[in-house]
Amino acid sequence: MWDQEKATTLGVTLRRLRIERGLSQEALAYQSGITKNQLQLIESGRASGRRDEAGSSNPRMATLIGLADVLGVAASEILRSADL
Repeated sequence: MWDQEKATTLGVTLRRLRIERGLSQEALAYQSGITKNQLQLIESGRASGRRDEAGSSNPRMATLIGLADVLGVAASEILRSADL
């Protein structure tokens, strides 16, 4: 089952890949077709920008594929790297 720990692990993995490729959040988000705010939430593992609201991020597969394409990896590799 998807939970906060898995969402956080996915976010950490995406952040690491983004930084390794020298991309800013803004650049990765734009090239992936999502907003910078959405990427920030995914990287932090949160579903909402409000810290007092519970909930983990759970990006759609289309979003994950878009991020993976820009990062130059398969979506499955992102999941594998995050041990998901």
